[in-house]
Amino acid sequence: MSHPLVKSLRLGHNSLLHTIEQLQQVARSYNQAKPILRGLHEQLLNYFARQDQKILDQLYSFYIDDRSSYKLVEFLEHDLKDIKIKLLIFYDKHTGEVADMNARSFPLDFQKFLQEIINRMNVEEEYLFPLLEKLPKEN
Repeated sequence: MSHPLVKSLRLGHNSLLHTIEQLQQVARSYNQAKPILRGLHEQLLNYFARQDQKILDQLYSFYIDDRSSYKLVEFLEHDLKDIKIKLLIFYDKHTGEVADMNARSFPLDFQKFLQEIINRMNVEEEYLFPLLEKLPKEN
């Protein structure tokens, strides 16, 4: 049986992928993408909030004697921080008052940012989810 957090994160992946598909259909038109972009921002913030320090601490504690898994948790934590920074940079550039000035660079920036998000989801599927599956389930 799957760990509840893994189920929740997989649902988050599906939701994110759906929104990303919607954005890809209008990515050439910044004005059409803007409303969907705001929704994606909220989704990403909520999604990444599920991977909070409490979960990371549980992973660190559980894998304290397994050096390779412990190092993997460290990598996942640093990668999550990096993706959050990229999220902030992307949204700072493409939302708000100065966003219209950056509309021409939006399609390329969006594709780069999108690839970062997809890469993170792949890393989670391959590394984070198996680590989480071994954690004891909370009652």
